[in-house]
Amino acid sequence: MTRHVFFAGFSLTLSAALVYYINSSFLGSVVGETNVGFIYASAALATLIVILFIPILGRRFGLLKMSRRFALIFIFSLIALATSQTAVVQISSFIIFYASIVGLGLWLDIYLETLSPNRRTGRIRGGYLTVINTAVLFAPYVSGRTLDYTGSYQAIYCLSLLVALPLLYQMFWRLTDRPLPISRRSLGEKLRDSNLRKILALDFFLNLFFFFMVIYLPLHLHNVLGFGWEKIGLIFTIMLLPFVLIEYPLGWLADRKFGEKEILSLGLIVAALATLPIAFLTTKSIALWAGLLFLTRVGASAIESMKETYLFKKVTAGDVGVISLSRLTIPLAYIIGSLLSIVILRFFPISFLFLLISILFIFGLYFSLTLKDTR
Repeated sequence: MTRHVFFAGFSLTLSAALVYYINSSFLGSVVGETNVGFIYASAALATLIVILFIPILGRRFGLLKMSRRFALIFIFSLIALATSQTAVVQISSFIIFYASIVGLGLWLDIYLETLSPNRRTGRIRGGYLTVINTAVLFAPYVSGRTLDYTGSYQAIYCLSLLVALPLLYQMFWRLTDRPLPISRRSLGEKLRDSNLRKILALDFFLNLFFFFMVIYLPLHLHNVLGFGWEKIGLIFTIMLLPFVLIEYPLGWLADRKFGEKEILSLGLIVAALATLPIAFLTTKSIALWAGLLFLTRVGASAIESMKETYLFKKVTAGDVGVISLSRLTIPLAYIIGSLLSIVILRFFPISFLFLLISILFIFGLYFSLTLKDTR
């Protein structure tokens, strides 16, 4: 059963990844670059509302039924994005598309937790992250080449729709329902654990990093530095390699050799030091940009692997509220990131956002260094 969750996660992530780095440019062509932040803030708010209802929906309808419904919503939103020429439909479809990705990803997380014994959490989570990040690896290059060749953002959404079809096969023909146990401890009781609060704070910091990188790094490279989409796709493919290469080994190390604390702290340091130069670099060297961004993802992949391993060692599948809260950090980061970017970009260039993220990761060391290891 685990492999079917892996396949479903791979298909969802591949479909979403094909449009990750062109969404902001597509929306900019519809509403203007200065208004992109408002659209992302709206999408994040919709996602936040959806996630708040996840525990209720799960207990009422069950894991499989809700997973299937979210998969269908995801597919129909992609169809609208691929075919519509109307700004209102494009914007509303994007908001639904964004919310459905996070919602369905959460259902798959809960599904996987029902299959994960604690002693193997690091390896299962590391393996799952490796599988879904493999889907991310080549997507920017493929979408960049497609965009350069067709000149059409909607061609990318068509491609995204095509690779999403195996998701429906997994959801409707391969996955079977799983019982959703009810935790004896309330969300408030779980959050009395200061270590859990710290890992949720680091989760938020990482998602804020992803927000600025996904939305404003392509704009910075394309609009400010003048890189073509094919070159950006190549740079991003190299950049994403650490998510495929090191997350499973790090999960294994967290299970067998070390706790999560040391690896998490090292990841924060690497990510902070590698992100800082982005604020000042003006070269058009593909090798330099690829190498620097590769290092940012070495740090980010260590943070991602360890915060996932730590979180799912602290909860069970019945702790739907806590798992949902961890996924609430995604829309929360996008709402706060959108508001910050709207204000900051009125006074500073895009590059200033990366300086902000570097400082934030340094601050995050307080949480990681005071964390109590699960080992």
